[in-house]
Amino acid sequence: WYRKFIPSFSEIAAPIHKVTNKIKQKKKEFYGSEEQIHAANKLKQVLTEEPLVLTYPHPNAPFILSTNASEYAIGGTLKQIINGQIF
Repeated sequence: WYRKFIPSFSEIAAPIHKVTNKIKQKKKEFYGSEEQIHAANKLKQVLTEEPLVLTYPHPNAPFILSTNASEYAIGGTLKQIINGQIF
């Protein structure tokens, strides 16, 4: 979902996708190489530093709460529909 806010997202995440796509097919455990660890760290960096261009919520637009959970972690995002697009 954040890819639209991260310039060159596909290029940064390519090492991760290359391996995870193979893992899905073989259902094997994954241990990241230096290349995948670097890509994950770069994604963390661009998501937590400026100039990540996000906007303030629109108080009159409805909110959407998306959640996900597994045995190992939980997560969630708060979104809004603005001009027909989910942000």
